[in-house]
Amino acid sequence: MLQEPDLPAAAPTAAEGARAQQKIFDLARGRARAEPVVLTERELNALFSRHLAEMADAPLTSVGVRLRGDGVAEVRARLPLRHLTEEPPWSVIAQIAPAAWLERPVWLRVTVRPRVEAPAAPSRRRHLRLDVQGLAVGRQRLPAVLLRLVLPPTTLRMLRWPLPDGVGAVTIEAGRAVIRPAS
Repeated sequence: MLQEPDLPAAAPTAAEGARAQQKIFDLARGRARAEPVVLTERELNALFSRHLAEMADAPLTSVGVRLRGDGVAEVRARLPLRHLTEEPPWSVIAQIAPAAWLERPVWLRVTVRPRVEAPAAPSRRRHLRLDVQGLAVGRQRLPAVLLRLVLPPTTLRMLRWPLPDGVGAVTIEAGRAVIRPAS
């Protein structure tokens, strides 16, 4: 659980983070509706390394993302074991484990496939849902369904994001995420 997963992390720059933020801002404001918006892996790493912990309301560190190219993204981060034992049935572990163990950071790797959900009603927004394909703690693979059992609901909300009206599809290609306008 303590071993780093095989997911190389490129050191992103502040300029890449600012570029990613600007692209998302333009998309949200409707300025980028005619052409697809492309976010590179390095831009996403810069954005997530700075903001994912606060968006997920979790003590995440060493955040990294790899865009594999087969429609799948791998996200990895470190967090204290305590955060994985807050919800039942794992909360029993938190009661009997030494406090030092609970503070040790473990690696969490989640493999997701994005898809755009149709709105529940015509007046509702569409959402980007990240369907969990795989889960590993350290290098130990676990059934993907366990993610819903080990993470608190406040962190799980990161699997569903509201989208601006003009977004039609989000696809993962090798090294980049492509956001296509609605047709």
